[in-house]
Amino acid sequence: MKYMIEYSVRTVGLSHENNFANQEALLKAFGSWEPEDGLTVHAFVSHLNSDSGYVLVEADDPKVIASFVSKYIYWNDVEVMPVVDVEEIVPINLESLAWARAASSA
Repeated sequence: MKYMIEYSVRTVGLSHENNFANQEALLKAFGSWEPEDGLTVHAFVSHLNSDSGYVLVEADDPKVIASFVSKYIYWNDVEVMPVVDVEEIVPINLESLAWARAASSA
């Protein structure tokens, strides 16, 4: 299963010095990170201001995703959304549309 993870570095309510320390700690922690067994990272991108971004990952076991995101919840706010490729969702949508048309015209 694929998941789109949206993250944003927590800065609200922190002093200037706290923000520096938070960023340094996050970068140090991330420098030692390696993907968990069973986690495939398809894309890991950042907004240009470096305060947020997205990670497209794939894993058969959702606990692998939980392991990944839980390592960074001390610095980041995170939202995890299961996703499917467009070519997989289109046939489902076509079938649903056909069903809805038939059901609403009965």
